This record gives sequence, structure tokens and C-alpha cells, in this order.
Amino acid sequence: MTVFKDPALKRIGILAILTLLAMGLRPADGLCSEWVHVKWVVDGDTIVLRDGRHVRYIGIDTPEIRHEDQPAEPLAVRALSVNRQIVEGRRLRLVYDRQRTDRYGRTLAYVYRGDGLLVNAELLEKGVAHVLYQWPNSSKTRHLLEYQRNAMQRGIGIWQHVRKDARPDRPYRGNRRSKRFHRPDCPLGQTMAPKNLVWMKNQWAACWAGYAPARECIAFP
Repeated sequence: MTVFKDPALKRIGILAILTLLAMGLRPADGLCSEWVHVKWVVDGDTIVLRDGRHVRYIGIDTPEIRHEDQPAEPLAVRALSVNRQIVEGRRLRLVYDRQRTDRYGRTLAYVYRGDGLLVNAELLEKGVAHVLYQWPNSSKTRHLLEYQRNAMQRGIGIWQHVRKDARPDRPYRGNRRSKRFHRPDCPLGQTMAPKNLVWMKNQWAACWAGYAPARECIAFP
């Protein structure tokens, strides 16, 4: 914990923290957490607590389950099943990063079981999720990427459908700032600033580097 001995620095520190809180952000000190109980599992990366809150796992994304007229994506049901096996009916600890809620009002958290298992990482390890960088909640991005790379090397889950040796006609456009990659003909991808543009030879290379597929133009996996 940071201690300010100089009164002036102390006042500045307090003002900085109050500013973060006013913006809906919190210091990424790893100390802000709470214990909760799971009521039910929504999908591969979202749960509902007994108090009614929806919790979205930070740093990962899983295939979408069926919504209205949209069919389920490949391995979506598997991701839901794995998430249920890990957390259903359990008492969990939520650890927050800098931003605690998203635009939909969902709570954003790293989710730990009582035995210390990081659920976000376990879903990556089992190949049913991929890394999803979302600033400012990025304190564990590198840690999570290690679990994804392990699953990629083993070729399990969604990584069975992503070829390491794929040679598309044109490379993908990656955005250094958002950590998303787009198809070369994606209108959104073509609007990024040149300084943020990085070319990816295929989807495997992009994911290995920690980039996530842009849902606007890429069906993944």
C-alpha cells in the first residue's frame, strides 16, 4: 500500500483516488474484493449472483449461446457447460480491476473459487474462451494470455478450429490500441489510425499475440 508522508502529496493522492471513483474506476491494487454466491450460470463468461447482479468475467470472451434468431456459435454450449461445472452453486470471490461495471450494468471481475482457482484462466486453459483485452481492466492480461497460449499449443477446444499454418489471401488488420483484428476488407478495420495498424498473417498469429477477433467482421472460431 502506498503511504504519502508529505501532506501535499497525500492530498494529491486522495484527489486522484476520488477522481478515479467518480469515473467509475478504482485503483488496480488487487485488494478490492468480495465474497458472493452463484445463483445460476448464464453462459461461458457470465453468471448471476443471489443478489441479482450479473457478473461478466474480465479479460476473456466465450462463444455466444443462442439468442432469439441468432444460432449458437461453435462450442458455445460446451463453454456454458464448463462454466457450470466450475462455479455453479459455489461461493466465489470477486476481485475487481479499475472499472467495476460495463455499459450494460454488469459487474466486471476476476472470479476465484474458494480453492484459489481463477475461473477466467481456467476457461482459457480448457480452450473454451479466448483473451479479450478491455482497457482499463488489463492488470491480468499477460497472465491470462499464458493460459490461452497453453491451450493453443495443445490444440484443444476452439483452437481445433484455428489453423496455425493458414495462409489467407490477405493478412488481417490488427489494432495496437484496441487489441482487435479485422478482416482486410472490413470497413471498420480500414478506419483505424495508421500508427495503430499492425498486420497479422493469420488468425492464429493474431490470437497468439493477444489480439481478439472483431465481431463486426469475423466469425470466430
